[in-house]
Amino acid sequence: MTGHDFTPGLRSRKGRPQLPPDAQALADELSRRAAQIWAESDGELSIAEAVELAAFRMGVETPQTQTDHRSEP
Repeated sequence: MTGHDFTPGLRSRKGRPQLPPDAQALADELSRRAAQIWAESDGELSIAEAVELAAFRMGVETPQTQTDHRSEP
């Protein structure tokens, strides 16, 4: 791995339910991969774009379809 290793920090989940261990592990991996992609992008990607790309690469993103609401003449 490159010098962009990421370890998720402690979370403040006051008032929020805890994620099941498998979901938390997936969230941590997504966070780590997104941080790595973002760091390697040299400003070309926003962190949101890096998260989307990481999710896509992990195969956890559901396909997003855009609907054009404009009327056809």
